[in-house]
Amino acid sequence: MKPAQTDLTFYLNVYYDVDLLLECLTQFRTVYPQSRLILRADGDPNPAIAEIAQEYNGEYHYGERLFIIEKGGQIVHEMLRIFLANNETRYLFKIDPDTRVVRSFNQLPDISCVFGTVQHQGELFSIQGGCLGMTLDIAQKFYQSDFFMDGALAERPPPWVLNQKLARRPMQLGLTSIDWTVGWACKMMNIKLVDWPEIRSEWKITPENDDLRYAVTHPHKLGPPIHEAK
Repeated sequence: MKPAQTDLTFYLNVYYDVDLLLECLTQFRTVYPQSRLILRADGDPNPAIAEIAQEYNGEYHYGERLFIIEKGGQIVHEMLRIFLANNETRYLFKIDPDTRVVRSFNQLPDISCVFGTVQHQGELFSIQGGCLGMTLDIAQKFYQSDFFMDGALAERPPPWVLNQKLARRPMQLGLTSIDWTVGWACKMMNIKLVDWPEIRSEWKITPENDDLRYAVTHPHKLGPPIHEAK
């Protein structure tokens, strides 16, 4: 069955990228005017975040900067806390300010899982963070386990760093990774990852979507979609 608008919650971390929100949220509200929307300022004190949230009928939350390696998985735990504190929806979507929701989903997973565009580095698989979805029961399982509060996730390197490519973010940039932290949690807790065909989220390349095969695409920072990007 096609999911109802009230089945979905969309959550965005905002960090000095307010300029991307207007296009993102205007398009989002065109597609999903009734879905729950949450903006969390990740150490960004800009009062415009609250104003934008109110303009687009969303919630807003200001908090300390959590997207740093010293905070480990707390940025995910905080997302789950806010989502579950006042929740009546079956699905949580973490998206970014440069993500585009261009049409409604025809279907969503009916099994317990984390879903989106699957990526991997060696033996570790995860969902690309431009659109990371999870079912309500998985969000509850993650939060109740306190997995993302484990101090090991704040170490250098954290346990999800299994090769040199994964090391760059925490070791050189001092940042955590929602993608790979959640991927590590799924690996350790035996949670299924599903490559969902209506989502296409990449790192730097904007996917082509003229035929609207995808409901959600990412990223949209660098201009028009790249021809024949897969």
